[in-house]
Amino acid sequence: MQLILHGTGAGIPSAERCASALTATFSNGAVVLFDAGEGAAQAMLRDGVDLSHIITVAISHTHADHWCGLPGLLTALAVAKRKSPLTILAHPTALAFLQQSALHSHLFPERLSFAIEWKPLAPFALPDDWRCLPIPNTHLHQVEALAERAGVCPTAVSFLLEKNGVEAVYLSQDLGSEEDLRGKLKGCSLLVCESAHVNLQAVVEMAELAGVRRVVFTHIPPGLLTVPASTPAVQVIAATDGYSVQVE
Repeated sequence: MQLILHGTGAGIPSAERCASALTATFSNGAVVLFDAGEGAAQAMLRDGVDLSHIITVAISHTHADHWCGLPGLLTALAVAKRKSPLTILAHPTALAFLQQSALHSHLFPERLSFAIEWKPLAPFALPDDWRCLPIPNTHLHQVEALAERAGVCPTAVSFLLEKNGVEAVYLSQDLGSEEDLRGKLKGCSLLVCESAHVNLQAVVEMAELAGVRRVVFTHIPPGLLTVPASTPAVQVIAATDGYSVQVE
């Protein structure tokens, strides 16, 4: 499985970094996209990903920097006359909103050359016997009551990618704090962790205690980011757009 971080920026726009988007590519060429921030389609093309190979898009939450590239991606697939179905996964409330965004982009099902399967986010199978488990986190807890009152999505999730006999991968997406990682990293060899809402040193220490061998920081705000030094046990990397990592 090859992971590519197409967008390593945070919510504040950056001239150097695109918004959140990460793909996992499998041995059969199939691609799964985790979050689709602004310009996701262009960023994937820049990094050599064939948009026609995307089989699933999973959205962690509805902050704009994690989803607003989805209508553009769907438009690109429609213009290209895609034939194979595409699955889009999100929290049920978010799913209804994302469907409306597609309709307001005039992506009417009757006119599309491919079917979109809109499904509530739940554990789902990936190629090569991998599996993805959405893990709720506290990123939206401060606005949860307001979100529920407004009828909008109150939930954010991280993604755990696991395969029997292979060390797992944790994609933090946006967190409430580093405490969302506590007790979640056992068995993981790689943590791709956002850097905008956490204490970076605490994340590295937590990863080391859990046996994680590599921490890749992403979701980086504009300006200079100073990451903790690598340790003998944990390699620490500040990702840039297009950063790629192979998971055996």
